[in-house]
Amino acid sequence: MDNKKDAFINKIIEFSGKINDNKIISSIQEAFIVLNPFIILASIATLFTSLVCSPKAGLATIHGLEFLTKFNPLFSGIYYGCLNLIALLLAFNMARSIAKRYNVEPNFGGFLGLVTYVCMSPTEFAVRGAEGVMATGLSQDVTGSMGMFYAIIVSTVAVLLYSKLAQVKAFEIKMPDSVPSNVGKAFSSLIPTCLTIIILCLVRFIYTEITHQELCNLIYQALQAPLGKIVQTPFGFIGIALLTGVFWVFGIHGTAMTSAITKPLFLASLTQNIELVNQGLAPTEIVTKPFNVLFGGMGGFGCTIGLIVAILLFSKREDEKAIAKIGLPAGIFEINEPVIFGLPIVMNPIYMIPFILAPVVGELIGYIATVIGVMPITYIDVPWVTPPFINAFLATGGKFSAVIVQFVAFAAIVALYTPFVLISNKVAAKQAEQEQK
Repeated sequence: MDNKKDAFINKIIEFSGKINDNKIISSIQEAFIVLNPFIILASIATLFTSLVCSPKAGLATIHGLEFLTKFNPLFSGIYYGCLNLIALLLAFNMARSIAKRYNVEPNFGGFLGLVTYVCMSPTEFAVRGAEGVMATGLSQDVTGSMGMFYAIIVSTVAVLLYSKLAQVKAFEIKMPDSVPSNVGKAFSSLIPTCLTIIILCLVRFIYTEITHQELCNLIYQALQAPLGKIVQTPFGFIGIALLTGVFWVFGIHGTAMTSAITKPLFLASLTQNIELVNQGLAPTEIVTKPFNVLFGGMGGFGCTIGLIVAILLFSKREDEKAIAKIGLPAGIFEINEPVIFGLPIVMNPIYMIPFILAPVVGELIGYIATVIGVMPITYIDVPWVTPPFINAFLATGGKFSAVIVQFVAFAAIVALYTPFVLISNKVAAKQAEQEQK
């Protein structure tokens, strides 16, 4: 039995190792990390445009504070620059990240991915409110969140294709030794660069000629939109939470394992909400990046701050209480490694069950409360280290109802962990009796 168990664990570890070592997945994870400051700043700017400087709502509607509307262009500009260029930023970041892993100069790879993405995107779009009038340039569908998956795919393929073409000796332009090395490198990459962009643009041209549709629309409709809809259902976010939890209990960083898929989807739903709020409309996407943190990651993934509180309230084991006291300050700021590896939760037959279920319970409570209108939809991205209850208040634009809902979820998670804390006490007591015999 033990041999079968060890073989199963080894297969999981081997599988996770292959995912972690995958160059494309690791590049996606790295590309999104760089974007976090811009997303948070865009969220803060949205908070000001919707609650402080808006002439329709917030402080600017109060007599004597009308002057606040003058600052609206300031924050609107910050929001636009940080969020509506996200696909362009992602195209550069993704290409740069993957270039490092395929022996391509990173900055050059980033520019190649960005230029190729723009070349493969439509540069004409209909002007809203003016039927039959076309504008030249890049629409927000290309530069904003709708273009994220297309940007990832195009920039990745561009770097991979270039890396192959650059290895063909016939495409290398050799310059005299008297020519500076940086000039020589530029000329040596000329033919592979041109071929990369021309080949990919031909693919788009042929597809457009045959279907009379844009390739970017195909990617959005066939990949990004369906996945986004799945994530917005209980089936989607529960499945992600369960899979992430299973990885964690085997000692694998579950959040890192699933983030290559979840980050683009959660970020797309968040940016869609931000765009709607900036247009004066109500946000529509429930499951966003901050929603996932509020209800699936209180004190870190697994909502382990609930476990810490349950241990401090009900456990008689001094070893567990000592670890809980050490883990509490970190848990308040959403860091739970001291508990996961100190208690431990990893490979713990007692605590692994509630650890996997806690995010599901939390997210279901948050989802139901949002659907029935008790809690507003999240549209502000707050730093992940923001303590519970404070992050709920900020993520919903200063709504105390969100704090109440998060507290209900927190209480339910403490209640979920409590029976397992008591079981752990009984197991420890029996082990102590056996050792004394």
